[in-house]
Amino acid sequence: MLLAVCCSLSAQRTHSIELKGWCGRNVPHRAGMESLARTIAGGELNYYFSTRSGNFYDRKYRSPQHGFGVSYNYLGYPKVLGSAVSAYTFMDFALADKGVFRFGLRVNAGLAYMTEKYNKQENPENLAVSTNLCFYFNMGANFAFRLPHGFELKLMPMLAHYSNGAVLKPNLGLNQFAVSLLLSKDLATKNYAQSRRDYQDGLSPHEAWIMGTCATADEYSVGYEGRGGGFICSTVAAGYTYQYGKIGKIGASFDMFYNENMKYYYFDDARGLVQFYDKFSDIVKFGVAVGHQLVYRRFELMTYIGAYVYNKVWAYDWVYFRIGGRYYLTDYIFLNLSLKAHGFKAQYIESGIGFSCRRWGR
Repeated sequence: MLLAVCCSLSAQRTHSIELKGWCGRNVPHRAGMESLARTIAGGELNYYFSTRSGNFYDRKYRSPQHGFGVSYNYLGYPKVLGSAVSAYTFMDFALADKGVFRFGLRVNAGLAYMTEKYNKQENPENLAVSTNLCFYFNMGANFAFRLPHGFELKLMPMLAHYSNGAVLKPNLGLNQFAVSLLLSKDLATKNYAQSRRDYQDGLSPHEAWIMGTCATADEYSVGYEGRGGGFICSTVAAGYTYQYGKIGKIGASFDMFYNENMKYYYFDDARGLVQFYDKFSDIVKFGVAVGHQLVYRRFELMTYIGAYVYNKVWAYDWVYFRIGGRYYLTDYIFLNLSLKAHGFKAQYIESGIGFSCRRWGR
């Protein structure tokens, strides 16, 4: 989705290649992960481009860099954690640019293949991930120094995270802190004369939308052992947003959540999971949320907070969060990928499609 939002209206576009190396440490953020706190090292090969033009988004976001790359991460504990190979896209936003010095924020998002995963008999120590394929997220502060002949030297402290989104447990996730050194080289600068309107131009700022998502998750576990996953989770939502400017929307939504995991409850006396609910009405939840959507062309970053108005399961949990992205395939159809969570606990991934209703004209 990040690659798809690259601009085609431009005056000049610079293509670059980059090598990155880092070292750091796994951070044990949960009890039982102390043995995984090992020294890590890795490297990346990245390609990216930036566009300088009079387009609104290029000017507003200071010609952000769009790119993609591959990385190798030695996780410090070969027999338990193995290593990770990732493919991702990234965006680098310049927060300050003073000629020879540039300070920015870079975000990577993609998929990673983990060579080792949890196994009750053969690898019980790996509580971080239980699937070979995981989501990969990396965020860092980018201190760049421009050198002659199109070179840049960059220093980047960064935080990285690997997780399968609770599709299968155990999934405590693997968090890392590292410091990286990057060297980039501009390959070519080309002129462009293509024109393209921003899709919001001409559309009303008032938007009504509906969305449906479906995924699977494994909410409960007995100890660290999951149940094998495959429990249906779904969100159906309807909402309204008001676009107050070209870079932002505020809005509200009415949400219905179905989580098949909620049929079960862990009883200490029984020392296991017991199916406690049978009816749809027992486990369905309704809520109302408000939030903000940061707009960059057809991509929007959502941050919403909501409260349940109907909740029979875990009634003491009355607040929920939604954070993620939307990409508008057309003016009226969007893809949704977000995380539904309670506090810092992820419940499931909301992956699905939505439909927008906006009339032409102001």
